[in-house]
Amino acid sequence: MEHNREILKDALQNLPSYEPKEMVWNDIDRKLNELPLQQALASLPEYEPDDRIWEVLELNSQQKRKTLVTWWYAAAVLLLVGPIGFWFVNKDKGKIITYSEEVVDERLQTAEIQETDNQYQKLKAWCESETLVCNTVDFKQLKEEYETLQLASEQLQAAMGNYNSEPELVRQLSMVEQEKAGILNKMAKMI
Repeated sequence: MEHNREILKDALQNLPSYEPKEMVWNDIDRKLNELPLQQALASLPEYEPDDRIWEVLELNSQQKRKTLVTWWYAAAVLLLVGPIGFWFVNKDKGKIITYSEEVVDERLQTAEIQETDNQYQKLKAWCESETLVCNTVDFKQLKEEYETLQLASEQLQAAMGNYNSEPELVRQLSMVEQEKAGILNKMAKMI
């Protein structure tokens, strides 16, 4: 393989071209038809190539035709399948994936232990030392109501999970906590 083939091609393409005058062509034609040249051409030996050479040449030309036909088929397949593949790859381009971040409002979050529960524990501890008022039927009934509401509050908090995503559950929890605070006030007034 020739080195610097590309440089040679570029140099040959950059050579200036011109058309020779008619008299140059006439002079070349006259010199080709001169008698000494014609005699020399006539004295050259003629050779007939062997049949195998013609077969090899014919086989090579057929292989080149097959290669050319294969390339045409490949180009046709590419032209047909290419746009379909392009459409298939780009059919989902219009779909956009988005995400967002939510900021949690701390005022809407429920504490694991409510303030009313802390106050109830203090009241309960005091009742263990002072049993007179705590043994009355009214006080015991309020205590049962409070504990029932406390259980309901725990169940609502479990249903709401960590995100408090359902406003109805938040509203119900708020109502239960208000009822607990009312019962706790009644119990404190009895003491």
